[in-house]
Amino acid sequence: MKKIAVGIDLGGTKIATCAMDEAGNLLEKTELPTLAKEGPEKVIERMKRSVYEVLKRLDLSLSDIAGIGIGVPGPMDAKRGRVKNPPNLPGWKDIPLLSIMEEEFNIPVFMENDANAAAIAENLFGAGKGVKNFIYITISTGIGGGAITNGRLFKGGDGNAAEVGHMTINFEGPVCGCGNSGCWEAYASGTALTRFAREGILSGRKTRITDLAGQDEVRAEHVFAAAKEGDEFARELVEKEGFYLGVGLANVVNAYNPERIAIGGGLTHAWDMFYSTMVEVMKTRALPANVEHLEVMKAKLGTDVGTIGAASLVFHKE
Repeated sequence: MKKIAVGIDLGGTKIATCAMDEAGNLLEKTELPTLAKEGPEKVIERMKRSVYEVLKRLDLSLSDIAGIGIGVPGPMDAKRGRVKNPPNLPGWKDIPLLSIMEEEFNIPVFMENDANAAAIAENLFGAGKGVKNFIYITISTGIGGGAITNGRLFKGGDGNAAEVGHMTINFEGPVCGCGNSGCWEAYASGTALTRFAREGILSGRKTRITDLAGQDEVRAEHVFAAAKEGDEFARELVEKEGFYLGVGLANVVNAYNPERIAIGGGLTHAWDMFYSTMVEVMKTRALPANVEHLEVMKAKLGTDVGTIGAASLVFHKE
């Protein structure tokens, strides 16, 4: 059996592609800008080019590769291999990505929701290794998730299960990017944190956040940096972030009863600032029996989790 797979992590801003062996070792990787506004045809051409670039660097041909795995932003139709209409990829409406890539490369191609692929990666090689009931959650611009139940990826009917960021935690809450009101993502994502910061600044709160941002837009990193300096408003925001994360985690815990939850994504750079509040709120609000043996930890694979997960689809087919 061929022991090398190619993984493509398709994101709204970048296309990350790797070659990986069956043990999870990255042999080569490359990144190209997605340039999503140019539409699906040109983005797909860049995806194809990234595969050829990785193979060229390793002096390999397609005949040396076991297959290609692709992690795509949801929603998707896993049964038909189509990308439905992800909000960060304009013009991607019911795109038959799987068949397009199969036709180009003529080797096995596998496609999965990007958060599901990341969950597989962490379960095989990272924070969830050896855990049969495991949840991976990413907290960044948005909130996504993937669930491993009884040692297998829980996909749901169309491959869109564990969209935990779109659990409603306040039916009268702010409008989320998905169009619904009060989603967890609208309260606890990096986007939500910066929205709360801007709202406070506009209401007249004095804060170091504005000084740190300067002429740039306020970002989550500015909030965390100001909080580290002791800024009162920033510290309130970080406390609120931990609280909302804990509320959402309690729902996840009650729905899935996992043995372990691993959290990744951009906001985990400030892990120590919100972890204790998050876990305390989760334990207060979840069913006691469901948190008694639960572990919550930071994910281990960092920014490579998407490509490792995509490549893992080739070796660990469901």
